[in-house]
Amino acid sequence: MELKILHIGICTGMNGLTKQFRLQSSEYREINSGHQSLNNILREDTYRPDLVFMQIQCENVIRPEIVQAMRDRGSFVINWNGDMRDQCPPWMIELPVDVSCFTNMRDVYEMRAFGKRAEWLEIGYDPEIYHPDGEVIRTYPIVFFGNNAHRFPMSQFRQDMCFYLKRKFPGQFGVYGIHAGSDGNFNTSQHHESAAYRFAKIAINVSHYEIERYSSDRMLRILGTGTAICLAKWYPDMPYEDGVHLRVWRTLEELESLIHYYLHPDSEPERLKIVERGRQYVLSTFTFEHQVRNVIKLYEESKG
Repeated sequence: MELKILHIGICTGMNGLTKQFRLQSSEYREINSGHQSLNNILREDTYRPDLVFMQIQCENVIRPEIVQAMRDRGSFVINWNGDMRDQCPPWMIELPVDVSCFTNMRDVYEMRAFGKRAEWLEIGYDPEIYHPDGEVIRTYPIVFFGNNAHRFPMSQFRQDMCFYLKRKFPGQFGVYGIHAGSDGNFNTSQHHESAAYRFAKIAINVSHYEIERYSSDRMLRILGTGTAICLAKWYPDMPYEDGVHLRVWRTLEELESLIHYYLHPDSEPERLKIVERGRQYVLSTFTFEHQVRNVIKLYEESKG
């Protein structure tokens, strides 16, 4: 298929997402959304892509008239937001794109209420980085990777969880992230993050929001690495099956009980089966390859 794609991205360069855009297009160009001359470059560029995929998550990054000009030149324009905010920003609602995509359903519903086209689009992960084989960095049997941000609805709960598990499992639980404590921080290297997950037996997922179909890509990184069982805080419309791909909990007491269960040697065969099923599931469903295929599918559907 002849398909020219322009990617206006947060993280451009040869990462997993851009690699898939290159592989699945006949011509690919990219520009970092943080470029100081972004609007001038897009105004003067003679490139006429079929599909423009933008990752614009902040106000005053791209001007609405620039987006409209790309559409007037025949480009199908998608803006995707992989983050969550307390509400869908008005500027995002007003941005004249063909379709706005989100990793949660709350913003999809709100955008549709304003008469705009909006769809759920998953976040992906790179299976060339997050897989069972490779370097191992010694961490703890139980780990949680998450920044301590203090400003989101679930921030206090995450902090309470960490204090709770430090107390209940002394010397066995480690928390990693910016301002998360003294155990460390693997935010600077995905390769080191996957190596750290490979040591653990249990990895915990709690996002900053408890919103329909929303989770950070932490879930995919845990499942994709495929060595630690993921114990995931419940959220609405999870695309995973409890006891098949991972284990789900709602309270700290339930989490504590699951940890005791899966640390016990008798539970090791069950733990490893769930880990492998979870890995195979995300490998067949939620890689960057699948994300880009779904982006292209949105474009193809627009052409009838």
